[in-house]
Amino acid sequence: MISRLKTIFPEDWQYILDVYMRFLASTGAKVYNEDLLLVLIEIGVKLGERLFQLHPNGFVEIGCGLSIPSLTLAKLGHTGGIAIDVDPKVLSYAEKIRDHLGCTLEFQCSDIFKNRPKLKDGDLLIAEKPTSYKKSILEVEYNIRNWCAIERHNLALIPSYINTDTLDSYSERCAKYEKKMKQVGFKVENEKVCDELPFRWLIAIK
Repeated sequence: MISRLKTIFPEDWQYILDVYMRFLASTGAKVYNEDLLLVLIEIGVKLGERLFQLHPNGFVEIGCGLSIPSLTLAKLGHTGGIAIDVDPKVLSYAEKIRDHLGCTLEFQCSDIFKNRPKLKDGDLLIAEKPTSYKKSILEVEYNIRNWCAIERHNLALIPSYINTDTLDSYSERCAKYEKKMKQVGFKVENEKVCDELPFRWLIAIK
């Protein structure tokens, strides 16, 4: 059931879906089932809504793609956010959604491996299903987790479900990330996001 997307964006959810589909078509990607795309968007909306409830000082979403979590935070009224991606094309589509919604969200086109964003105390780093053209997904996730553990940044991570994953291996990886963040003093939520897909979120707050 797609509930939060249509609740938070009652007049705009169809537009968001249409932009998502246009972006995928522009990349030459295979045509996705519309129901699956709605679930993927719903995951980002649910994460953004949960993060809004935590009242972060500010937030930075890295590898943001269409930046659904950040746009949700902005739609709900959080104006201190930045969404970063290395791909100017995907950011142009994210900007279309932002402008249609009329909300405040700053976009930056940058390679975070060359120019790591600076976070202030109390800021939140968001990474929804992170990927990279330079590194393996597991290496990216490991680097993000260590970055936040060492520099004491709040973290919201939805690990990617990769080709070699099983439900058990994915859950075990999430549990390892949770354990590491708890070991350095964070409170961690490790919860399944939806029934349709295996994704879990890890929200680690100081």
